[in-house]
Amino acid sequence: MPAARFAGRRQSSGFTLIELLISMVLGMVIIGALVVMYLSGSTATRNAQAQGQMNEDAQMALGVFTQELRQAGYNPTRTGGVKNDLGQGGWNLYACNTGFTDATVANISALTCAGSGGFGLAVAYEGDLNTGKNTAGGLPMDCIGNGVAAAGAGGYYTMQSRISITNNTLTCRGSGNLAQSQVLAENIESATVNFAVAEPAVPNSQNVRGYLSASGIINPTDAALTALPMLDRWNKVVAAQVCVVVRSEDAVLRDLGTSAVKPSYQNCAGADVDITDGRMRRAYRTTVLLRNHGVGYVNP
Repeated sequence: MPAARFAGRRQSSGFTLIELLISMVLGMVIIGALVVMYLSGSTATRNAQAQGQMNEDAQMALGVFTQELRQAGYNPTRTGGVKNDLGQGGWNLYACNTGFTDATVANISALTCAGSGGFGLAVAYEGDLNTGKNTAGGLPMDCIGNGVAAAGAGGYYTMQSRISITNNTLTCRGSGNLAQSQVLAENIESATVNFAVAEPAVPNSQNVRGYLSASGIINPTDAALTALPMLDRWNKVVAAQVCVVVRSEDAVLRDLGTSAVKPSYQNCAGADVDITDGRMRRAYRTTVLLRNHGVGYVNP
C-alpha cells in the first residue's frame, strides 16, 4: 500500500507532453500577436510622420507661389499719375512649363523656356521698406533675403523672383543677386500652374476665357489670343491654379504589391500613378487671385 500511494503521487506531478505543447503554442500565438501589434503601430506612426512632413513641405511651397503671384505687377501710382514700369518694359509675369534656359538674365523679357526640366515662374513688383528689411544694409529683401537697392529715376525698389522646381526642391532667385539660388522647400517633385486668362479681344474684361498652361499662353491655339503680342497675353492673366506633388523624405511604404496592384497617387492632372520607390506622394492645390494684375491692370 505505501508503494502504491507513492506511485500515484509521482504520476500526478509535473506536465504531460500535451500540456507542454499547448503552452508553447499559446505562448507563440501571444508573442505573434504582440509582434503584429508592434509592427502595425510602427507602420502607422511612420506613415503619420511622413504625412506630416509632406503637409509642411506643401504648405511652404504653396505659400511661396501664393505670395509671389499675388505681388506680381504691384506698382502703386504716385501723385500726379507717375508710374514705375519696374525697369522691365511692362513685364511682370512669365512662366515656362520646363523651366528657364537661363534664370539669371536681368530682364523677364529675355527669359526663354528650356527644352526640358521643372516648372519655372518669374514675377516682378515694386518693393518697399515695410515688407521686411535686409539686416546687412537696411534694404528691402528679395525672396531669399538679399537686399535690393533702389534704381531708376524715381529710386524705386524693383523686386524680382525666379522660382524653379529643380532636383525635387523649390528654389528661388531674387533681384538682390540673381546668380544665387536658394532652396525654399524640399521634397517638391513637380509643380503645375494653369493661368486664368480673361477675354483676349475685350479690354479690361472681367470674364475668364479659360485656364491655360504657360505653353498655352506662349503658343496659343485661340485666334484672339494669338493676335495679341506676347506681353499682352501675359497681362490677360487674372488668376492661377497651382498644384504641387510632394513626396515623403523616406521610403515608408514597405509593401509595394505586385505588378498588377501597387500603391498609387493622383498627380496634378488627376491621373493615377504607381509608386515604385516606397515614397508616399500627394498632390496639393490652391487657387491664387493676382490682385495687382489682369483685370483693371494698365500697362505702363
